[in-house]
Order: sequence, then C-alpha cells, then structure tokens
Amino acid sequence: MDREVRRYRAYFPRWCQSFGDHMPEPGGEGRAVEWLVGEHSVGAIVLPEIRVMLIRELLGSRKPKVIVRERSLSLGELNFHDDEICGHPGCAALLELLLNAETVHMFLTYHLIYPPETRIITVSSKAPLSLIYKETAPLRVSVGG
Repeated sequence: MDREVRRYRAYFPRWCQSFGDHMPEPGGEGRAVEWLVGEHSVGAIVLPEIRVMLIRELLGSRKPKVIVRERSLSLGELNFHDDEICGHPGCAALLELLLNAETVHMFLTYHLIYPPETRIITVSSKAPLSLIYKETAPLRVSVGG
C-alpha cells in the first residue's frame, strides 16, 4: 500500500518544536539509529555521518523511493535489514503509524535531553506547529507487505 506523507520544513534554519514525552532508550546513543516512540510520533536520531544525507533526502525537494516493511527499510539505493535498526520496537511503531494513521506528517524536532545540535527525524499522526513549519511537497511511501 502507498501512503502520502506530508513533509514540513522550518521557516528558519535550526527552528524546531520539541519531540515531546517519550522514554529515552538505555544505550540508544551508541547505535546507528536511536528510536524514540511517543504517543502520536515516532522519531529517529541517526549518526551524524548520515544525518545530513537523510534529512536532505527525506525532507528536501527530492522524492526518493521509500519502502517501509516489517523488518526492512529502503531509501533509494540504501537498504536496511539488520536487527539493530529494523528489529527494534521503534521500527515496528513506525510501520504501525504508517499503516493506521489517518494522516502522516514528517518534520524535524529536538529534545532538551539530547545534545544541542541533535535533530530528530519525526513521523507523526499530528501536524507540526504552523507557526514554525511550512508544508512542502508530499512524499509517497510504500508500506507493509
């Protein structure tokens, strides 16, 4: 099934809303992807080496082919099948949100408990604050199966 994900960019660089309540993952900062699961949102903090590329691909003007399946993620030519990323409950929560939310939104957030320049790639069933973000072109995501 294909889903349309509404994407947003901040009006001003480095502006973000807070991710919100979640339980920090013990030892998560040592992984390639640290998953955050909130009430209406799933977020990913990724290693700085790939963060800029992922943000550009997922939230920029490009429209990469994105596939989210049980235990696998694909972004263009990048494929992830390892248990550290795809076997985590955060990845399962992302798949569930994409399958069940009426509307899906993607934007960057931050949280005070993480270092100052940390950005969280956030997928949510709730739209971000319109005071901070403007909507950009949507992204088609292939989900499930």
